[in-house]
Amino acid sequence: MGRLTSLPNSRECGNVVQDLKRRVFVVDEENVIASTLELILMSRGFDARSFADPLAALNAAQSESPDLLITDVMMPKMTGIELGVLIRRDCPNCKVMLFSGQVSIINLLAQAQADGHNFVLVDKPIHPAVLIERISEVLQDTRSFA
Repeated sequence: MGRLTSLPNSRECGNVVQDLKRRVFVVDEENVIASTLELILMSRGFDARSFADPLAALNAAQSESPDLLITDVMMPKMTGIELGVLIRRDCPNCKVMLFSGQVSIINLLAQAQADGHNFVLVDKPIHPAVLIERISEVLQDTRSFA
């Protein structure tokens, strides 16, 4: 009998390979934004979960490793950059997409890049079709998003 191997969109559970949708966590303190993006992503076939609290997303990542984290940058409890760094500690294959409507985050992003973290930045607001296109690009990119 041949050995089972993981497929690009699969997660291995014991000796069984399960074909699963790409899991995406969406984090924004404005719940309407997070839940709207969750619905858009689910309608496009993603396994999406929304969070208004970055700490809740961090806790969920310990039991459900996301393939992609989409997070606002400026949030009350921690920045999206801090969240991305913490989630990638436990989920090293998770890619991170930051979105923000604030120009002031450029310094935060520059510091993260100086620390060796390569996060993708998209402007907010973003049209859903453009967001889906960017998500596809990020998930297909084989470079490390540390």
